[in-house]
Amino acid sequence: MAGGAVVVALAPRWASWLIYDRSAILSGQLWRMWTGHWVHFSTNHLVCDVTALGLAGWMVEARGGPRFGWFCVLAPWVISAAALVFEPRMNLCGGLSGLATAMMILAALCGLSDAPPWRWVCLAALPGMAGKILFEAATGHGVFVTVNGVPVVVSITGHVAGAATALAFWWFCGKMRSLA
Repeated sequence: MAGGAVVVALAPRWASWLIYDRSAILSGQLWRMWTGHWVHFSTNHLVCDVTALGLAGWMVEARGGPRFGWFCVLAPWVISAAALVFEPRMNLCGGLSGLATAMMILAALCGLSDAPPWRWVCLAALPGMAGKILFEAATGHGVFVTVNGVPVVVSITGHVAGAATALAFWWFCGKMRSLA
């Protein structure tokens, strides 16, 4: 996912064909629900998203979960579908932040079963992520990302959907393990 964002940044002419564009999606261009996450509006936006997603994804992938690939495939669709339903005024959107949120929360949830002090780090990360989402909801702007010095307007729905997707995936995979 992070690699796709870097490729699109290196070939910016592709962005218009890949960005989450509500009217294009509703006209049948469903790939944009996946590829819209790869489009970024500044180098700062790209670096923040790729760094967060890459580090959290690495932590989750290193755990060797057999269903991690499914999470990577399904999460972009779920986040974009939530945006279509709950943010009808959002016409264009880009960035990996919803996926990065999902991955960071999944990494923290997976770490809750680890020994201290990592468990404590993961336990602290969860309310930290909730606080970040609440701050962004209250201000309407991202915490870390700017475009030309102006804070980016974030899709709170994307961040909440990412968090909910991570929680549901973690719970489902935990239930599947207990049935095995």
